[in-house]
Amino acid sequence: MLKAIGRSTPIMLLATLLMVIGIQLPLQAGTDRFLFDMDAMKDPGSLIVKLQDRRAPVSKFIASQLSEDMQWVLLGYNGTSTPSDQQQEVLLSDLNRLLQVGSLYDAQRFVDIELSEQTQTLLTQNPKSGEALVRLNRCLLADAYPYELASLSEDQIAKDIKGIETCRENLRQIKRALDDYKAANADAYPQWLSDLSPQYLEKKALLCPADPTAGVPGVLTEDASDPTLPCSYLYEIRPSEKEEQQMLWIPEGGMIPIVRCEHHRLNLSLSGKLYRNGPQRDSYDSNKIGFSLLADVVRGLRKQHGDAFLKTQEGRESLKQATEEFLKKFVPKMLNALEKEITSQIEAQLGKGILETPIGMNILKEAIPQVENQIKQQLKSQLQAQLGEKFLKTEEGQDILQQLADLISL
Repeated sequence: MLKAIGRSTPIMLLATLLMVIGIQLPLQAGTDRFLFDMDAMKDPGSLIVKLQDRRAPVSKFIASQLSEDMQWVLLGYNGTSTPSDQQQEVLLSDLNRLLQVGSLYDAQRFVDIELSEQTQTLLTQNPKSGEALVRLNRCLLADAYPYELASLSEDQIAKDIKGIETCRENLRQIKRALDDYKAANADAYPQWLSDLSPQYLEKKALLCPADPTAGVPGVLTEDASDPTLPCSYLYEIRPSEKEEQQMLWIPEGGMIPIVRCEHHRLNLSLSGKLYRNGPQRDSYDSNKIGFSLLADVVRGLRKQHGDAFLKTQEGRESLKQATEEFLKKFVPKMLNALEKEITSQIEAQLGKGILETPIGMNILKEAIPQVENQIKQQLKSQLQAQLGEKFLKTEEGQDILQQLADLISL
């Protein structure tokens, strides 16, 4: 009897092994269908830049989950060149690993991202493993990075990138030309991109291959069209926008776009990196600060209800609520960034650790109110530019100025 059992053991083990393989192979094959491949990475360079940035909650989380090899890629990628084959392979491997280890979804992480119907359906199923989990995570990443990663439903993965490499090269040339112009003009930026041609840039670099109008003026907004040369690109620090945009540089940092291609949704940032727009709106879409948006709100209320509405209790409450929302979002971030900048400058001039001494603390204590007052005047100037000096003298305008003063003095 024992001998019979002994002889049958290899057969039983083999049968068990085959059964396990028989169960796992179809599961693995089914899962593989939903993993990313090289073709599904529509714009790996833009994705790496967004993972470097980490302002958006989803990018911050994804970056924290990457392998050590990918962390080195994030550290070394310059943000303008095409990632090497090796860098793309590391990124692909990490993405596919993340698809399989657990749900990537968190309400706060995806708060600014509009989820597709397919993603929402899969979320209701709350998958924990297997094919359904991989499908869900693939959909979540495609919703978060629609210009970088292909969704499961895309049948032509390259359909939106016609001419994008030429456009990238144009923006690289524009960045080099801007650097050369600044070096020759006391670090000042040109008023228009056309100022770069012909000394620093060939004029053909101002035309996106996907622009059917070949840079005809008026295609962009009225005050954004380059007055001298046909230009496909939106220059964010043109004369009408320069002061406001420069105010953004300190709180928002080097990822602020200075040149945009609206055809490819491609941006050249202040620090020289190239990345695509996306659904993480605060980080990658809007290049307006609160006062531009506030001016839009005022215009909208006037258009909808008439000028008299703003003088009513309801109108003033609507305006007050809108102002509070914009100021609370923008001003503290700006003040915090400026405080850090002041701190680093003091340490650079007087030595690290100086702020831990009574002298250093006193210097900081005296410097911050002066800077806050300067910022207050700048912001007031911006409000005046956006809303008009006459409006700021009305009771509604005085309400806004008081809110600004209260917020800065907190």
